[in-house]
Amino acid sequence: MKDEISNRVVAFAILASLACLPMRLKAAGVLHADLRGAVTDSASRAPIGAAEISVSRDGKVVAATQTDAFGRYTVHDLPDGTFLLRVRFIGFSPAARTVVIRDGQAAVLNVALVATTVTLTSIEVNAASPLAVNTRTGDQTYSQQRSHSAPTTSSSQIIQQSVAGAVRAPTGEVHIRGQHAEYTYFLDGVPVPSGISGSLNELFDPQIVNTINFKTGGWDAEFGQKNAAVIDVTTRVPVGAFHMNASGFGGSFNTNGQSLSASTNDGRVGFFAAASRQSTDMRREPVAFDTITFQPYNFHNRGEDLFTFAKLQINAGEQDLVNLESNWSRTTFQVPFDSAGGALANDNQRDMNAFVNLGWRHQFASGAAEHRGAELFTGLFFRTGSLKYTPGTIDAPQFQFYPDTTQYNLRENRSFKTIGIKSDYTLHAGEELEWKSGILGQFTNGSEAFSTFTSDGRTGPASNSGLAGSDLGAYTQLSWSLTEHLELRTGVRFDAHTAPFAGTATQVSPRVRLNFFPDPASSFYLFYGRLFIPTNVEDLRAITSVAQQGVVADPTLPERDHFFEAGFVHRFPIGVVAKFSGFHKRSSPGIDDNTVPGSAIVTSVNIAKVRITGVEAVFEVQPTGTPLSANLNVSFNHAWGEGTITGGFFPSETPQGTFDLDHDQRVSMTGGIAWTRPRYYLSATGIFGSGLTNGVDPADCGCGYSTRFLAFNRGIKVAPNFVANAAVGMTFNVGATLVRPELFVDNLIGSRYLLKGAFFSGASVGRPRGVQLRVNIGI
Repeated sequence: MKDEISNRVVAFAILASLACLPMRLKAAGVLHADLRGAVTDSASRAPIGAAEISVSRDGKVVAATQTDAFGRYTVHDLPDGTFLLRVRFIGFSPAARTVVIRDGQAAVLNVALVATTVTLTSIEVNAASPLAVNTRTGDQTYSQQRSHSAPTTSSSQIIQQSVAGAVRAPTGEVHIRGQHAEYTYFLDGVPVPSGISGSLNELFDPQIVNTINFKTGGWDAEFGQKNAAVIDVTTRVPVGAFHMNASGFGGSFNTNGQSLSASTNDGRVGFFAAASRQSTDMRREPVAFDTITFQPYNFHNRGEDLFTFAKLQINAGEQDLVNLESNWSRTTFQVPFDSAGGALANDNQRDMNAFVNLGWRHQFASGAAEHRGAELFTGLFFRTGSLKYTPGTIDAPQFQFYPDTTQYNLRENRSFKTIGIKSDYTLHAGEELEWKSGILGQFTNGSEAFSTFTSDGRTGPASNSGLAGSDLGAYTQLSWSLTEHLELRTGVRFDAHTAPFAGTATQVSPRVRLNFFPDPASSFYLFYGRLFIPTNVEDLRAITSVAQQGVVADPTLPERDHFFEAGFVHRFPIGVVAKFSGFHKRSSPGIDDNTVPGSAIVTSVNIAKVRITGVEAVFEVQPTGTPLSANLNVSFNHAWGEGTITGGFFPSETPQGTFDLDHDQRVSMTGGIAWTRPRYYLSATGIFGSGLTNGVDPADCGCGYSTRFLAFNRGIKVAPNFVANAAVGMTFNVGATLVRPELFVDNLIGSRYLLKGAFFSGASVGRPRGVQLRVNIGI
């Protein structure tokens, strides 16, 4: 089976290469050139990062990109002709410029944007899809400005609705491309390290986001750590004179919340700050329900989320940019269930996360539009967090230290601090060659306290241990344009991960990606890379050892992967961008997580062997001259495991033979459509899943389990489900103030469905219909 899958991947790569050849030959002899420039504030001359750039010809968009942190942009391989460049950024009037490409000579076009007099541009209706597909890289980019998401939408839900192959979990986590929740956040170029396993605290409020770029494959050597997806967030950029946004909302299940943000910029120094609060009686997916009708019993499910964020941005001349960001969030919620048996409980959990990032970018060559020379980036980061789990006084103890039959309740208190640095140097050695090298080092320490007690108050095994661990990564990579249509990106990285009980694990990971660009609207790519995914530093081995008279259980080890991918991206003249890709991942071992019976405590485990294969299609729809926009993600993934399950806290009995992973959902689809006018919008989203696991062991189902890619294994999956959401909003003026009321309906058709059966955690059903009304006010 292993050889068969490998052969299919190789064959797929060869066919994709052959498909490129005719177009490459056709393109030979046609002159192409790059268009580059910089976007600045007309008043202060400060660079504007993350501005949207589109290039059109004869009314049809042929390329789109964004400016970097220094306001620079490049549009590659334009043929001779006349083009219209459009630039747009929140807080400034849109700009359009004409540029002519002649005789294959590169062109430079700088644009200075004029700030608008409207104070609350962030609530203006924008007639464009919230998701864009980059035809050169294949990455998807989410724009908060274009989104019409409900006020309770979390950053995890944005990921699930934006990324092809993303599947939601009952706990709020997101599983991407059939893999465990293995993704890493970058905020304005600075990494935010992983938190604590089992935390349900969202890292930040989506209102602080400007754009999010999702990298789900074909990674450069720069990106290590947890990279099923690299989530590259550009936070809100302070623009113009002082202004404020305020909003409040309320709705079903006693849901309510408030938010406030303020921004100012005097040209060289900008400041943005935001704070928000929300609470609801439906914090998690319901876990107690009628097994016939799937009608939920919403027991003990209240939660409250608090967020604060502040950003100081300093444009220290044309060559230096400094960002200082701080964020704090806290979630307090009730845990309504025993994850193993589905019994009602009244446990409580409080999660806290905070981080501070300092990033400095320096370009050694002056001139905002200059793309040659060298650049230095250095980011310092600090993160701290805690998780405190308290069982309810009425809980019936259910956890046992085998072979002892005494039943216990569990209490947990985790905390951690991580400090680190990321620094890299980039050399642009001409238009055809770019070299980049860098390091990342981080150190984590913390503590874990676990205790157990019986129903009559007697204490059982307990532990209180300190934790210390570290990660070190170093990489070097090269981007070489062999011709104007062919690019080779190759590199290698070294990783060392140190964790309690596991010692230090290392790996050298080569990566190579071949890109072929027959024209500005199309790209093919082939990729192979070794991946090394570390575990979290926290470890439950201490209490395991206590309970087993000093016998230390196996630690959870880093995941080691071979990853193959091929893809094709094309922009059609009718206003549609399409991406098609296929991938295969081989892990030995793989990583999953396990929930401790009798609690909601989660820890990582190893599965001896994991295999994941998938194909995806992504569509961005923006017909020229219409107020209609849409997007659609379709994915077909198969994720299965085999062999022993080790690590974790007294892990469950290993399923016999091969088995689908608990986050394997064979077909996943998400889509959205919006109709927008200058003063109002109508939008709808849909989410389809063919069904997660139902908790039946393949050895017991008698249903002919198979690892074949097209085998749906219906006997061990819940029924398919579909959820539709809708929103409507309008904007009007009250004097100099802008007001925007919005109505959101989740689960519009009232679907009742089982989201997931009991596997490594308990069963859950989907949320019932909910309605929310929000009012935004711009001052």
